Amino acid sequence: MTCEAIMTVDPPVLYPSDTVGEAVDRLLNERVLALPVIERDRRYIGMFAKSRLFGLLLPAVVASETTLPSKGTIPDLGFLRDYLPEMQDRLRAIADHPVSRYVDKTVPVLHPDAPVVAAVLQVFRTRNFVPVVDPQPGKLAGLISTWDPITKIRTAS
Repeated sequence: MTCEAIMTVDPPVLYPSDTVGEAVDRLLNERVLALPVIERDRRYIGMFAKSRLFGLLLPAVVASETTLPSKGTIPDLGFLRDYLPEMQDRLRAIADHPVSRYVDKTVPVLHPDAPVVAAVLQVFRTRNFVPVVDPQPGKLAGLISTWDPITKIRTAS
């Protein structure tokens, strides 16, 4: 069985000119953790994920801690108890920015003919959605959610 057999064929998407505010609304309304960003001809660009959004809302030093040695991480942010207004301000400040500025182009993709086990491995590694991209035209073919392989495995048993 291939990824094509379990993917969502017409997933919700964003376009490069969509704003961060629109992207947040789509994430909330669609109840998803990430959305593919595509051109109007469906050429895949990358993903806009809630993790990227969180990184934009946190203080810069915290958001960049993945680049720091483990001793450079901040173990507790309790001193920022009333940080919600600052995060709201940060979101307002970027709400009109195009999502193209924040697209993650490093998200691994699968091809429609990749085996389902490849999808399960990617979901396991990323704990997120896996875009399925047709390699020849580079267009989004679908999206595999964390639930798609589980649903197929469960209904097959």
